[in-house]
This record gives sequence, C-alpha cells and structure tokens, in this order.
Amino acid sequence: MSEQPPAAPHPDHQGLPALYMAELSVWRERWQMIVVAPGPEVVVDALDLGPADTLAVADADGPGHHVIIPSPDPQPVPPLTDAISRLPAVGYTVDPAAWADPAKLNGWTQVTYTCWTAPCHTAAPQT
Repeated sequence: MSEQPPAAPHPDHQGLPALYMAELSVWRERWQMIVVAPGPEVVVDALDLGPADTLAVADADGPGHHVIIPSPDPQPVPPLTDAISRLPAVGYTVDPAAWADPAKLNGWTQVTYTCWTAPCHTAAPQT
C-alpha cells in the first residue's frame, strides 16, 4: 500500500514526540476513528469511516499482505487512506517518524484484529 505522506505537523511540534494517538476500531460493524490526548481524554469524537465489511486473510504474498496480525481467519481491512486524509480536517496528522517506520503501515500499528493506532501531532494550519 503506497500512500501519500501525511500532512505536516504544526511547526511548533516538529521534531517533538507525538502526544496524541489516533485509534481506528470496529464498533457495531463500522470503522470509527477517535483521537486521544495523553490524559487519555478524547479530543476528537468518533468519526464514522464506513462499514467494516471488507475482509482479508493476513498473507505475505496475498491480498491481505497489509494485515499485520497473522491468522487463518479473515480480518476487517482498515480504511487507512480515509483515516489519514480525514485527520488534518480535525486538526491532527500521523507522526512523520511513525510514517517512516518500516514496522508500521503508514504509521499505523495493528493492536487487535479490529483495532489500529497511530501516534499523531497537531497538524499545521491548512491553507
């Protein structure tokens, strides 16, 4: 999966560790994304990213190659492109260091079959 890089962090946050975390998870058979602060208080309420009806089996050579947790059972495919593009609209962006980490998928880490997280910064103002 080759995505465009995320939006730039706010200039005051460049080079600093990420303090926020985006969480993408399945709830009531739909993908929901929230952003939490270090508290952990929710700073962006649930954004609906559509149905969790696309499934794939984790396989290094197959269509589920992007699914990190190996399993013979199909897993919901996260809408990462939509999540990444919607974050700046709510004031956040995926941490550039996480984006560049080859152990992550465009900055995201699969925590469970239905939950992914990505460290975030506040985004630079949109022009």
